[in-house]
Amino acid sequence: MNYKAYFLLSLFSILVINSFAQKQLTINTVQPKQTIEGFGGSIAYYENWLVAHPNRSMIYDCLFKDLGLSIFRIKNMYMNEGAFNQGVADTKSIVDEGKKRSSFDILISSWSPPGAYKSNGKPANDETKASLATDANGNFVYGGFAKWWYNSLLNYKTNGIDAKYISIQNEPNWGPGYEGCVFMPQEQTIYDTKLASDVKVASYAKAFNAVYDTIAKFNVNLNITPKMIGPEVLGIENAWSGRPSDYTVYMDMSKCYAVAHHLYTGTDPTTMINNFTVLNNTYPSKPKMQTEYSDKEWFNLSQIIQSSLVVENLSAYLVWDLFWPGSDFLDIENPWTSGSWVNPNGFKVGTKFYAFKQFANFIKPGWIRVTTSNPSETIKPSAFVSPDGQSMSIVVISTGSTLDSISISSSAFTVSSGKIYRTTDSENCVLVGNYTNGNIKLPVKSITTIALQGQMTTTAIEQLPEIEPQVYPNPFSHETLLNLKDFSSEAQFVICNLSGQILYQEKNQNKNTVKIGSGLSEGVYILKVIDGKKRLAMKIMKQ
Repeated sequence: MNYKAYFLLSLFSILVINSFAQKQLTINTVQPKQTIEGFGGSIAYYENWLVAHPNRSMIYDCLFKDLGLSIFRIKNMYMNEGAFNQGVADTKSIVDEGKKRSSFDILISSWSPPGAYKSNGKPANDETKASLATDANGNFVYGGFAKWWYNSLLNYKTNGIDAKYISIQNEPNWGPGYEGCVFMPQEQTIYDTKLASDVKVASYAKAFNAVYDTIAKFNVNLNITPKMIGPEVLGIENAWSGRPSDYTVYMDMSKCYAVAHHLYTGTDPTTMINNFTVLNNTYPSKPKMQTEYSDKEWFNLSQIIQSSLVVENLSAYLVWDLFWPGSDFLDIENPWTSGSWVNPNGFKVGTKFYAFKQFANFIKPGWIRVTTSNPSETIKPSAFVSPDGQSMSIVVISTGSTLDSISISSSAFTVSSGKIYRTTDSENCVLVGNYTNGNIKLPVKSITTIALQGQMTTTAIEQLPEIEPQVYPNPFSHETLLNLKDFSSEAQFVICNLSGQILYQEKNQNKNTVKIGSGLSEGVYILKVIDGKKRLAMKIMKQ
């Protein structure tokens, strides 16, 4: 007998068995983390391509029906195109088609105000570091900028587009070769290499305040008061990229709903962990939103999203290239040159689309991330529970070099049914089977979502005691007052219909009382407040 061969075969068998050894993934639903605002993406440029595309209905189905996005970021183009705003009209067409297929929230970001409010008079395609214009006394026109923003919201409202979130300036620290407007944390002078001269730059904090105060003053004309987010800087790593804290230190953060940023600097999934940790520690009580970034490769993008969620405690992640020529997300081809199309339908859905779908289609606004164990260094999990406690989605990324497997344990959630979806180099968010309490295989370089239905157990309810929040009056005719004086700034409150669909959600933000219910129709609703280990619930009635 060849003992050497026998030894090698035995060793190989042990390695194979170990590589397939089941690992336990434990979910702790009584340790809630951040509340999710949503997953989504941007349209900025190529709106006219989509509206004119012969197969636009198929593309709309992909974006709004298949992907499951819950936040749609659009570019503020009001008054930027002369008398008629074709960009606004195209955006309206896209939003209208989207609403036929799903529900989602709108984020409006400004790339540039109209030329009348710019220091160089040019809103688009100019490479100089333009900022806000100044008046005859040399003061920046913050008031004019704020009024433009308010009028923008009114204009979009007339087009059926109500913004839930607004960002007054996309990448305020960046002087691009396309439309832009530079805002520094404070008013200062910077050197412009294109002009070979100094340029006076406006303050982001002052502009932010001006917009906030103007909207607050005239919001009676808006049927929804948008939540202002910022500073939406280029990156999070370097001083030159404009870290969020470089700006927020000068801002009135009581007016800023969420800290927003992009990720165009320091994008290695491993080295970003430190930056995410810093963000979480700097803003422990504020929602944090990544509003524009798609890594070039789908697996890296998956890990960046996962790290953002579990380290930064991110509440929203938005990709950049929802549809873009040459993109691996949704590659759209020129609608006017169909004779030279590479793809039969004039577009191609890429692997990044499906990797993002593993999050976006299974985790919705109002869901709460809960604590998970870490089965191994190569298994990266995150878990989310719906506000009604009847759904749980677990996303697991496998970074190992061999096939792995896990089993799931949660004493606080009883599973009634579940399905497993997976994306790999050869699978595109495919349904690979039903959840059966057994092993869940994790292929090499894969992202797996386990979508479970069930119910929080009695034990979990005891650990999160039900207490009736103070609401007066109830029933009410227009709006009612929710008393939050005994709760922390981390308290989250949501209003659901009797089917569990979230209609409204907000974070306490150190308020003693908040007015709720003005946007509801007549009927009965469930009000829930979650604050650490306290879970509050009651019925409210509008009549």
